[in-house]
Parts: sequence; structure tokens; C-alpha cells
Amino acid sequence: MVEITVKAVDSASAMEEVEKRLGADALIVSTNRVDGQIEIVATNDEPSKYQKTLEPLVLDKNYRIKGFSDVLNSKLSDDDKPFRLKDSANVSQIAKNAENIKSEIDRLVQLSSKVMEAKDFEPNSNNVFELFQMVGVKKSLLESDENLEAEPTIEEAAKIIAKSFIHGKCDNFENSKIYILKGSEGSGKTFFAKKLKSLLESQPNPKICTILDQFGAKKPVTEIKNWLLKNKISKNETNGSNRCCIIELSHQDNFDEFLFNISKLESDLKISTINLVPVGNSYEYLISNISPKSFENEYLAITKLDMCDLSIQEIAAFVELNQ
Repeated sequence: MVEITVKAVDSASAMEEVEKRLGADALIVSTNRVDGQIEIVATNDEPSKYQKTLEPLVLDKNYRIKGFSDVLNSKLSDDDKPFRLKDSANVSQIAKNAENIKSEIDRLVQLSSKVMEAKDFEPNSNNVFELFQMVGVKKSLLESDENLEAEPTIEEAAKIIAKSFIHGKCDNFENSKIYILKGSEGSGKTFFAKKLKSLLESQPNPKICTILDQFGAKKPVTEIKNWLLKNKISKNETNGSNRCCIIELSHQDNFDEFLFNISKLESDLKISTINLVPVGNSYEYLISNISPKSFENEYLAITKLDMCDLSIQEIAAFVELNQ
């Protein structure tokens, strides 16, 4: 009989060494982890000689005379021992506090039920203002409206905000010959230009739209001037007045000067400026980074609406900025 002890970093290496030394029929006597290594004791003897008889489990006398919980408590520190309500001197106080909490909860449930069941409940003006303030609308935005009733409903207050944000159809926008798109990088100017072109060309009185390549406001207005000359409307053209161009601004430096130079090209040239702002900005960001409306024919377009919904905080910021 040969009995060997093999140590290796893992069981596969140890088994490989056992097989090399004793062959494929080697008997594994025991496997242990010793000092971070696998230790295997193996032999080439008959397996029957290594079948150990089970010895009876004999508990120490302490375990025989004590319950398991008593032994566990003896091994634990005072901080680790489970809390026993029967050993506490404050049992009556705990029960009293629990009863007080229960009574308070019951009272709140009753009050809530009464409010919900009241048929004549109608929020007063202060409640409406507070509700809108909680979602990010300043009270001053509502109070400044002359059409606001003394005690408005939520629907009436919401209409005021909506009318301050969306002004409806505008003749100048519909009849503009030049549409200037402004916006930060990544705001979607190129995609919006294509969508605006498709919209204008699909109206009952369709326009013939041209999208000019992006250029900065510092660049001379030669490209726009050439487009105007090329599309000069003669008296004999019936659809010439429906021609328009869409301009994407890659930079917004000296925009006032740029707009002034374009307006000088024709005396009655109608221009619309569209500010593109992607959805998903905070109220603080919009107030700090978006300029208030400075021109009469200036409009706002919310982009990236496929990414998330427009929040009430964003609407409140745009109303404050007069956008």
C-alpha cells in the first residue's frame, strides 16, 4: 500500500500529480485546504479498508444541561444579545407610545376621508397658487395676469400658463421669406430644418423652400443676397411670393448685426428667428443660459421631444423669459 500527500495551488493540479504518481485508479482519502493550498491524501489500496465507521456524536455536558439559546447568549456580548421584552423596565411606556401612534394614524385617516368625501370641496386661490408653486411655477406668473379671477380653479390657472407659453398662429411667421435657426450645438438644427421644410411644403398654399448650409453670423450675407437675387419675384410670377429659405446658424456671435444686414437687403423682407432648445433642461439652466426674447418676430422650438416629456418647470422658465 502506498499513501501519498500532494499539495498544489488548485485541485486540478493536485489531481494531476496524484494520477501521475499512483495512476488513474488512485483512491482519494481526503481533500483539505491548508495555508491557501489544496492538500490531497491519496492511496492505491483497496477502498474497503478506508470506510470509516461513524462515531456517535457526544455533546459536552454544558450542551446537555443547557438549551441552545442559553449557550448562544453565553458566547455573545451584551450589545449582541437579542432584546427580550420581558426583561425591559419600559414595557408599559412602549405600549403607551404604540397606542398613541396608532391613535394619531387613525385620526389622520379619518381627516383624509372627510376631505375626499366632501362634495363641495373646491380649492381656493391660495391653494391653487400653492399647488402650482409645488410643481415649479412662480406665484407671480399667475398674479400678473389681469384675466385671473379672484378665486381661480386649477383649470383656469393652467389655461393662463398655457396661453402665456403658446401664442397660436402668427401671420409674420406664416409669410416669412427667411427663417433663421439658432441653437446650441446638438440642439437638432439640421433635423429641424428638414422638418420645417417638409411642413411648409405640405401646407394648402405650399412654399418652395431652400435650406442654406450652416454658416456663422460673422460671415458676410453674400449667400443670402445671391439667393434673393436668384429668386427675385417678377410681376408675372404667381407663385414667386411663396419662395423661402431656411438658414442654419452654426454660431450666434454678432447676431444683431447679422440680422440688421439681412434686413437691409430688401425693405419689406419678412424674417423669423427660431430659437431651438432641446427638452430635458432644468429651470435653473434655462434661466441662466437662455436669453429673454429680444425681437418681435422671435419664436421658440422645443426639440428632442422623442427623448423625454416637456416638464412644467421648463414651461415656467420659458414663460418668464418671454419665449
